[in-house]
Amino acid sequence: MKITNLTLHKHLVFALLICLLLLASSFIHISNAKPVASIKWLDVIGEGGIAVITLCWLIVTLYTRPKGKLTTLLFIGISMVHFSMLLDLLDEFFRYKNEYAWFSRLEAIPAVLGLVMMSFALYYWHKEQQIINNRLIKSERFYREHSFYDMISGLYSASYMKKQIAAELVHFNTHNTPFCISVFDIKSFNLYLREQGRLSANKLLHDIASLIQVNIRDSDLACRYAGDRFIVLMPNTKQHQAQVINTHVANMVKQHVLYFDNKTLFNAIHQSSIEVTRGDDVTSLLMRLNHTLTLQKQVA
Repeated sequence: MKITNLTLHKHLVFALLICLLLLASSFIHISNAKPVASIKWLDVIGEGGIAVITLCWLIVTLYTRPKGKLTTLLFIGISMVHFSMLLDLLDEFFRYKNEYAWFSRLEAIPAVLGLVMMSFALYYWHKEQQIINNRLIKSERFYREHSFYDMISGLYSASYMKKQIAAELVHFNTHNTPFCISVFDIKSFNLYLREQGRLSANKLLHDIASLIQVNIRDSDLACRYAGDRFIVLMPNTKQHQAQVINTHVANMVKQHVLYFDNKTLFNAIHQSSIEVTRGDDVTSLLMRLNHTLTLQKQVA
C-alpha cells in the first residue's frame, strides 16, 4: 500500500473526529434549537464559510506535510480556530440553556489559543524554510515561482533561466561584472530513451540534474533548458573558471555511469560555456551558447 501523508497522520485525523463528535454532542446537551425565523443567515454564511475554510486548511496541512513538530503545531492551532468558528456557527442555530449561558463567553478562547500555537509554528516554519532555502539556492537564486518548475528534473525551466540571465545582463551593463553560461547535454540520450523507455529516461534526467547541482557552486543557478539539455548561470565568473567547473561536473557524471542499467547507452555529457560580452542580450547569448555546443559535439 502506498504511504501518503494522510496515512501518517491517522492519529491526528482520529483525534479531530473525536473532538468534533464531543463538541456536537455537548452542544446538543447544553442548548435548544432556535426558531428558523430568528436565524441570521448572513452571519451563518460568514461564520460557516470561515469554518469550512479552516477545515480545508486542516486537510491541506495533513495532506501536504510529513509528521513532525511543525505539522503538529499547525494542526492543533488550526483545529482550535476551527472549533471557535464552529461554536460561532452553532450559536446561530442553537440557544444556550439558562444554566449554560456563560458558555457563550468561552467561544473565542480556542481561537486565541490556536493563534498562539500557530505563532509558535511560524517560528519552526522559519527554521524549516532556512533549511529548504539552503538546499534550493542552486535552483532558485533568490526567486521562487512554481509555474516555472520542471517536475522531471527538479529544476526550473528555460523561461526561468531567461529571466535570471536578463537580470544578470542588467548587472553586467551597470557594474561590468562578468558572468558565464554553461550548457550540459547528455550523450546518446535519444538512444537511451528508445532502449530503456520514458520512465528510465526521466530518472536519468533527474539524476543528471542532481549531479550538476551538487557539483556547481552555491552562487550558480542550474535549470533544465530543453529535452536532455541543462544550463548553468555562473555569476561573477570568467571563461577559464567556468571551464574548470564544467570539467569537474563532467568528470563526476562519468563516475556515476555504473549506476545506470545499460552503460553502453549512456557514458558522458557534452559541455560548453561562454562568457558575456558587450552588446549581448538573452537571445544572442543562448544562440551563441548552443552554437558552441554544436561545434563541441562535432569535435567530440
